Amino acid sequence: MERMRIEYRTGYMELNVEAFFPCKMPAMRKAARLINQYCSDEARAELLSELREIADGYTALCGMYKEIEEALPADTPERRHWRAQFNKAETLRRRMEGNISLISGGRKDG
Repeated sequence: MERMRIEYRTGYMELNVEAFFPCKMPAMRKAARLINQYCSDEARAELLSELREIADGYTALCGMYKEIEEALPADTPERRHWRAQFNKAETLRRRMEGNISLISGGRKDG
């Protein structure tokens, strides 16, 4: 799924999935409300599948960065670099998990 189209009464919105997710919570709350209210169950399931794939990729990156970091001597610039990479990937993974929970926990109102 490259783009997700959300059609509602007064118009529509297209989300570029890979560019929009993982997003910060204020934007996600707005998008999740529209997704849960106006998208079909099939579209939501497809989006959730895609988001879980991306989250798995962040989890794999975290593991890889952690292994590289632990193999390096303490207090070296290289170790700090890989620790920073791990922190970035972990932040994105947590953000993606929050995005997934808002969409999967949402209810359909009509």
